[in-house]
Amino acid sequence: MNKRICPACGSENISENKKTITIKEPFAGEENIEIIENTCHDCESTGDFYYQNEYIIEEKIKELKQKSIENILKYFIKNKLSMSSIERALEIPFRTLAKWKNKRSKTSAAGIALLRFIRLFPWLLDVAENKYDSKKAENIMLNNAIEKLSKITGTKKATDVEEEKIYIGGAELPINEVTKNNLYDSLDQLLDDSFKKQKNGQYTKNRPVLENIHTTDNIEDTTSSLHKENSGIPADKLA
Repeated sequence: MNKRICPACGSENISENKKTITIKEPFAGEENIEIIENTCHDCESTGDFYYQNEYIIEEKIKELKQKSIENILKYFIKNKLSMSSIERALEIPFRTLAKWKNKRSKTSAAGIALLRFIRLFPWLLDVAENKYDSKKAENIMLNNAIEKLSKITGTKKATDVEEEKIYIGGAELPINEVTKNNLYDSLDQLLDDSFKKQKNGQYTKNRPVLENIHTTDNIEDTTSSLHKENSGIPADKLA
């Protein structure tokens, strides 16, 4: 029988203890497993000196990944997204999702990542169904961002992007102010401004959320503009 020695210093003065670790996977939750930890009492190194935990950890990760797939597909079914329509939009073979769910075929890492993206951003299916047209994809993304923003700010409804203007629960923004170059920063600033107005009771349905949207890296500029617009409210209270 081979002697077990410390891989760092070669000492045989080693102890073995059990410890619990947590393994997590998106949309599958987390589970605790028991692993072995070795300690060298001469050089004080710790770890899995003899690779005893690799198999246990790998098997638990596989189990949670499969659970993640099953939970995502159950979510699709619950929200009336048919397997066939998803497969058609993504141009993947018929009954692929069913095979993944029932463990009849192994799901690749790319397949798992794809399902997770669709679970997080269901509107990506609309992008796929529109053959990844860049202009349509931009409008789909923007409409979904507006819808989320409307829910956060408490407005009742967000309409679609029109040719000339964007409407957010009655607030009107010129489309030329939300370009490809400043789209993300504009939405981020819009969200920040909407939160502040909601907090201070300044948000109304017929009042523009922002008169001008411009990309900015300085939050003080945003606070300053809000201070001017909301006279009588100190800028530091809006931050």
